[in-house]
Amino acid sequence: MKTVNLVLLSFVMVAVLLAGCGDNKKNEPAGSAGNKNNTGSTAAPDGTNSSSEADVYADNGLPKNEKVTLKMGFWESGSGRAWMDLAVKNFTEKYPNVNFDITSTPTLETILEPKIAAGNDEDMFDLFIPRFLAPGQLDRLAQSGQLEPQDDLWDRDVPGETGKKLRSVISDDAYETSLSVGFTARVPVNGYTAGLFFDQKLFDEKGWNKSPATWDEFTALLDQIKADGLIPITFPGVYAGYLTDYVFNILQFDLAKANGKFDEYLKNFRNYDGPLLTTEENKEAWNRMYEFGKKGYFPAGVAALNHTQSQMQVLQHKAAMVSTGDWVGNEMKDSTPEGFTWGFMAVPAVNDPNQTVFVNSGVGDASFVIWKNKPELQKKWAKEFILSLYDFKVQEALASEAGTYPGRLDFGEDPARIAKLQPTQRTVMEYATKHSVEYISYRHTFGLTSPQSGQAEKLLSELITAVATGKKDPVPVLEKAEALKQVAIEKDRPKQ
Repeated sequence: MKTVNLVLLSFVMVAVLLAGCGDNKKNEPAGSAGNKNNTGSTAAPDGTNSSSEADVYADNGLPKNEKVTLKMGFWESGSGRAWMDLAVKNFTEKYPNVNFDITSTPTLETILEPKIAAGNDEDMFDLFIPRFLAPGQLDRLAQSGQLEPQDDLWDRDVPGETGKKLRSVISDDAYETSLSVGFTARVPVNGYTAGLFFDQKLFDEKGWNKSPATWDEFTALLDQIKADGLIPITFPGVYAGYLTDYVFNILQFDLAKANGKFDEYLKNFRNYDGPLLTTEENKEAWNRMYEFGKKGYFPAGVAALNHTQSQMQVLQHKAAMVSTGDWVGNEMKDSTPEGFTWGFMAVPAVNDPNQTVFVNSGVGDASFVIWKNKPELQKKWAKEFILSLYDFKVQEALASEAGTYPGRLDFGEDPARIAKLQPTQRTVMEYATKHSVEYISYRHTFGLTSPQSGQAEKLLSELITAVATGKKDPVPVLEKAEALKQVAIEKDRPKQ
């Protein structure tokens, strides 16, 4: 139970780079947004309000008789949509005057960006998952005043539990992540962990080490896999950040911990103090990836692979491990052969078997932002819907249907709720029982929105597959990207 609660306590970090699959779908609203009835109170002869309680909902004070349609942009990632359909069903049954017009797609960014550029507030979604093509877009929208603050939600009671405030069931790191743009632009409803996932049955059959405790044990495993004719590690070259964000970027923290300077390193990382990309620890992590590339540990044609194709390589036993997130079990369930059981491992960076092993963890794909320039009543109902996602029925659906970690800290207090977690999440917990695991994110205390940051990210993105195929020394590009990042940091650092 202690391990379970640790995982659930630690789930929320920054972020990240997830992708999903699914068909584009559009749900038309069940009713129109018309019929704007007068919901004002009527004064009785004794001076009391005779109809105010009848005209508003007791739990939130919003009008019962005024119909509202909320336009939602939903990013349908590997977690699927079933949990969201349940959340909407429960909400509209409780508040029948509210309808939803949902645009659900795995490529929400291709819809969001044109809507934002068009500047048509009426056409814009009322609430949406902030999935963008451009780095720093969330910070830019927040800084330009286009997102509605949700700070008031922290002091609201969670659904059905009078006196238990939302803030009390959210981890400190999740709370700080929510405030990273200067105010609460979104609240974390779920989270994920990421690393290397594999077929446990195949590892057992081959006699491969499913839980290496040291760097030498890990590299010996890769050598054994390659000798047995399989690709040791695959990843989606189309979304190359899966390899860095979920595996190799984490190594800098492992190395800093082993060097005895983790606290200072993390503080500098969070606050953008000093070098970001050219620390000795980060260069070492990239150089290890480069060495793996020269040894042929990654697929030769990796640049053309998307996320599902790379995951299929593991399902088809063409590759032994794939760099991805714990949503993989849910995302690939229709393609998973009988007897296949996902396993998980992180990378131990040094040769101390008792070392701390860091695991990437972050905010999932269920955190909504609200568009600022919308009618007040629509924004209030959007907040009510976001709050409703913390109902245990929805949180359980996130576990059982979406294959992700629920956002509530107290989720793990009930064994019946723990049993609803999918096997992929449970295998991450099992790994945590065998190692000294610490969950970590790439969260910073402020965002970078200057063009130089985007230019640096482009250099890094293009570098990954070149390094993973052993074609390019990473250090010169890291130095060039560092110079651009430092310009952006200087421009974007909040003024005291």
